[in-house]
Amino acid sequence: MRKILLVIFTALLLITGCQNVNNKPKYIFLFIGDGMGLQQVNATQVYLDSVLKNKQKLSFIDFPVQTFATTYAATRYITCSAAAGTALSTGNKTSISTIGLNYNHTDSLFSVAKKLKENGYKIGILTTVGIDDATPSAFYAHQGLRGSRYEIAKDLIKSGYDFFGSGGFFDPFGKKLKDSVESIYSIGLKKSFAFTTKLSSVDSLKNNYKSVFYSVPNATSESSFKYVIDSDSSDITLAQMTQKAIETVYNPKGFFVMVEGGKIDWACHSNDAAAMIHELIAFSDAVNQAVEFYKAHPNETLIIVTADHETGGFSLGNRENKYNINLSVLKNQKVSKDQFQLLVKEKFSRNLKPSFKQMLEFTKTLIGLGNDSLKLALNDTDLKQLQQAYNESIKSDNSKKNTKSYLSGPNEKFSSTCIDILNRKAAIGWTSTAHTGSPVPVYVIGVGKELFSGRLDNTDIPNIVSELTLSK
Repeated sequence: MRKILLVIFTALLLITGCQNVNNKPKYIFLFIGDGMGLQQVNATQVYLDSVLKNKQKLSFIDFPVQTFATTYAATRYITCSAAAGTALSTGNKTSISTIGLNYNHTDSLFSVAKKLKENGYKIGILTTVGIDDATPSAFYAHQGLRGSRYEIAKDLIKSGYDFFGSGGFFDPFGKKLKDSVESIYSIGLKKSFAFTTKLSSVDSLKNNYKSVFYSVPNATSESSFKYVIDSDSSDITLAQMTQKAIETVYNPKGFFVMVEGGKIDWACHSNDAAAMIHELIAFSDAVNQAVEFYKAHPNETLIIVTADHETGGFSLGNRENKYNINLSVLKNQKVSKDQFQLLVKEKFSRNLKPSFKQMLEFTKTLIGLGNDSLKLALNDTDLKQLQQAYNESIKSDNSKKNTKSYLSGPNEKFSSTCIDILNRKAAIGWTSTAHTGSPVPVYVIGVGKELFSGRLDNTDIPNIVSELTLSK
């Protein structure tokens, strides 16, 4: 009798497994932590456990399927966001800086989002940076150069997707073009696009327009969200925008929502561990919105969390600290490295220059360095490095407009040295201010999760989604 029951039970398991694979996910989430390697995820969870001690877990860290994906481009092993975004959206490798075209720009590559849109799904594209930045644009644009912002924005309008949320456009008026052109807002209105900076207005707008474009009202000069570490309660979060996207695109035929945590990458380019951890926690909060949706629709939902590449060559552990880590010191950093740089440059631009001692006190307030009770005492080597950096910074012309971009890292020596010392004391290591060729983690839960097991390439992810949803 026991043998008969075991045979029946095994058969039921096999039948259930086949049904799960054959079911088509109706609601699909693709979360991309830009620059998010396994070490960034691990360090953030360690920070939650050992510093915040609130028993909070990253929302995706225990997903039933966990694996890795390679990220190389068609023409270079260490990829850029444009080539990686195109791979994640279309299932094809392409060349560096290319958006939605093949490697030699002779043919268009179409994203899984476009294909699902043509099959009745509603589409949402979200990011904490500019909507015409590399990763989000790979889901709707076809341009040979990721810097063609105005042309990318025009492709966005052509896509007709249902909801966009971001920090805005980089160049909506085509100011970088030689000839005057019609603004993206004007073009969009003609195509039934509504533009708003009020999240509360989205509900009414979606009933009167084919597409809704939301951008945060207090975006930075680079058309991005503020760093989470620099924000306050009045700032819209990625989690809030994700929840609004779910409400906006929810429909009986299904939806596809891509959500990018874009400033994880920016923080890693700046080698700013504290800012990166805050960004990754906020990214996890956004994933949690999808997890809550999954709990209500477990047999219809698929959630994928991954990255386009790793940034910074991040490590938890360094030569100076050997086997000891001290992430608690990062809690004393009150602003991002970028914001700290601006504050320091403002002080050095004054006619009455601050003394080295005054700058050390300023640093103690915002970064914690020099506070013995916080285990952040400055040794002779630290003080020598800071004195040298101070001497260089005070001689520089700090009145000039800041020309830093997230790719170059802060260009002010004193602030940069302060953050570097803080990272070292925390036992954080960085090998680069650029991308690396490390594989990136992939976390999956929901319908069809079994197909994501084993070693993957980034092109496999959209191809599996297409297989699950579009194959007959």
